[in-house]
Amino acid sequence: MLKIGLIGLGKMGRYHLNLYGDIREAEVAGICDADADAVAEISARTGYKGYTDYRELLPHVDAVTIAVPTKLHYEIAKTCLEAGKHVLVEKPITTDFSQASELFEIAVSKKLILHIGHVERFNGAVQEIKKIAEKPRYIEARRIGPFNPNFRGDSIVLDLMIHDIDIIINLMGSRVKAIQAMGSPVYTELADFASVNLAFENGSIAHIYVSRISQTKERVMSLHGDRSLIQLDFTTQDINIYRQGQTQQVLGDGEMRYRNEFVHERLFVYKDNPLKLEIMHFINCVTGKVSRVVTVEHDLESLKVALKTDELIRAGVYGQREIER
Repeated sequence: MLKIGLIGLGKMGRYHLNLYGDIREAEVAGICDADADAVAEISARTGYKGYTDYRELLPHVDAVTIAVPTKLHYEIAKTCLEAGKHVLVEKPITTDFSQASELFEIAVSKKLILHIGHVERFNGAVQEIKKIAEKPRYIEARRIGPFNPNFRGDSIVLDLMIHDIDIIINLMGSRVKAIQAMGSPVYTELADFASVNLAFENGSIAHIYVSRISQTKERVMSLHGDRSLIQLDFTTQDINIYRQGQTQQVLGDGEMRYRNEFVHERLFVYKDNPLKLEIMHFINCVTGKVSRVVTVEHDLESLKVALKTDELIRAGVYGQREIER
């Protein structure tokens, strides 16, 4: 049985911890956090061995989940990989592309699994849409919600938009060649809403809007192909497909009316906890049962695009910028 260590006992770390308790293929061999009180409280409740220094945890585990602030990802992940441990680290892996590349190089050289926690990849609707989507010509995504003070220091691109960037790049099957980005602060010193256009080498376009100033929560994506429109709701994990659309002009009662007709399909999606599915995928990769759902190159491409987008928004540069290769 795989022995897992959990580093970081904040909200996300505790979410991971609860799910590991339901997974028979792995056992939690230790937990770690710089907050000694948090470690003591959870250790007393669960019986897990607790540490305040993650280096002391490493000799007792085969793999780790890292759920600490992003600024600590690089140092901790590098130490764990160099110690021969498989790593699942929450997104973004780092805010420095060269550091991310280095971590993957270490993992490859040591034949270890380094998995970035892009949980939306394991949303049931995303899994299904990858099977049915034609080559999209245009993708539109909206990810909005109310302001949460806990995330006031986080980039809206690296916290929210990176999910859609990652999924869209995977669905397009092409690399981004140019970015247009703009955003503005409202409650924080960073952008609290942002609008981004991505141009792909295959001629397709994507538009992404993210906001943490909305009074409602919405997580949706629309894929426009030559013969279909596919709408995905991340929250409900529902997929609706519209085909053979026709608009007719109808003249009657002295006025012109329009009638839109189409074939509507609603796709059945098996719904499960995306984070649990992601943890299971990580465990199965470590034990050799499956291969990675995406390549290292895809992980790095998603990060590169997210970092460039964040850079443009922070600089207030609204014009199109080419992606450097």
